[in-house]
Amino acid sequence: MRKCYSLLISAFLLSVLVVAPTTIFAAAPATSFNVYMNGKQLEDVLLLQGRTLVPLTAFDDPTRLSYTYDANSKTVNITNKVNKVSIQLSGGAQEAIMNGKKVKLDAQVTFKGGRTFVPLRFLSENLGGSVSYDKEGKKVVVRTPTEQERFKTLMSGDLTEARKIAIRLPLIYGKDALQPQGEGFSIQYTFPKGETLRYYQQYKGLVNYVEINADGLAEVKWQGDEPQSGIEHREKGNKPADLGEAVYFVDSVMSDYTYYGTIDKLGKSTELGQFGRLEENNKGKVIVPIDEEKRIDASKD
Repeated sequence: MRKCYSLLISAFLLSVLVVAPTTIFAAAPATSFNVYMNGKQLEDVLLLQGRTLVPLTAFDDPTRLSYTYDANSKTVNITNKVNKVSIQLSGGAQEAIMNGKKVKLDAQVTFKGGRTFVPLRFLSENLGGSVSYDKEGKKVVVRTPTEQERFKTLMSGDLTEARKIAIRLPLIYGKDALQPQGEGFSIQYTFPKGETLRYYQQYKGLVNYVEINADGLAEVKWQGDEPQSGIEHREKGNKPADLGEAVYFVDSVMSDYTYYGTIDKLGKSTELGQFGRLEENNKGKVIVPIDEEKRIDASKD
């Protein structure tokens, strides 16, 4: 079952919510499941009455959801502007008001350590988006409504648009991940020809090999140093096989330029073009279409 939720939280309203007096309910330590919101692992997760609660601040989907706080009633108001669903949640209550009707919650709205925690299942079932539970992998993967649309593009959509999403995903590192030792202000992304769901990222002399799994999580599978004078080479993880024919995109941060090109089977690079990102049509652009390249790793689901 895949569903989800999200909301825009204004800094002012959040500060009001934090200082508002309310009862603090006892909750168990963090759940044994890892919870990922829009690709990023949430550190603060509670298990209360056998249910998973997540911080209200984890929700951010301004195009779909809005958030307000009523100081007099100490009530959180969430509105899905697309589905026309309105939800009211009060601290300590085990029921919500949804479109004017009372609905029982599977756990209390909880205030702990100055933060507001809300039941994951209730919001995910009533505000859209996606949530999936992986008992074997001990993880819960949640996407807000807008992020769910991006996920569909990432897994099966246009190659260029999918790559734009891929490089913006939060990277998930293993224990004791390597840190860059070099210098530089350029980031290079190298994709196998026609693919989106695996790539190399090179920054400050450190290379990360990233694979995006079926849940849309970007996992760093291998790290290694580029040859650098005076620096001992390091590696971590299982080094992948050669990518074969590939395409590359260089984000030159300091000069605000993007360079792109191809790499043949022998590793020879050919630059195809470059452009300045200060121009109105190029602002923020790093990934561009490569002539005659077609996607070959799209999901068929």
